[in-house]
Amino acid sequence: MSTRLVTLSLVGVAAMLLPGHSPYRQWYAYRAKHLVVVTDEARPGALAVASAIASAIAARWPETRSVAAAARSPTEVVKLLSSGQLQVGLVPAADALEALDGRGRFTEIGKVPLRAVATVGDDLLVVLESCVRERAHAIAQALAESRADGPLPKKALLRGPAPIPFHPGALDYYEGRTASEGRPL
Repeated sequence: MSTRLVTLSLVGVAAMLLPGHSPYRQWYAYRAKHLVVVTDEARPGALAVASAIASAIAARWPETRSVAAAARSPTEVVKLLSSGQLQVGLVPAADALEALDGRGRFTEIGKVPLRAVATVGDDLLVVLESCVRERAHAIAQALAESRADGPLPKKALLRGPAPIPFHPGALDYYEGRTASEGRPL
């Protein structure tokens, strides 16, 4: 009986300690230290563009430790954003509009309050509406001031036509205001 009690106690202690070694805890710590620009792996070249964006952000704003990552599909990208797991996504403009309206592939998720920070070809760099104004401003500024050669468009195209509203912080940058001069959230 005593041996069984000791064994049961050890199993209980192990069960309490093992979740502390979960890979999820490491992922949470990583996300807290890095600004992750997520895109989908379903589209050829999307990860290269997300990597160029992350590099531009990291060059201008090193403390973000900005990196790129790929999810399986644009739907997964939107889920990661809407759940608050990641803050910045690169999605096709048509998908951003469907997610904003909560239709098509995004019906199950519901309406997601996405806001554009920049247009990058046929894609949008998006954040949630709740993104801090200064952060959206800094991301737009980092992209616009990027001197890196790569797949990023020139400054004038970053505020190209978008089917969803631009984030107020990004608009502040594009309209020549500092983030603190912008309208209140």
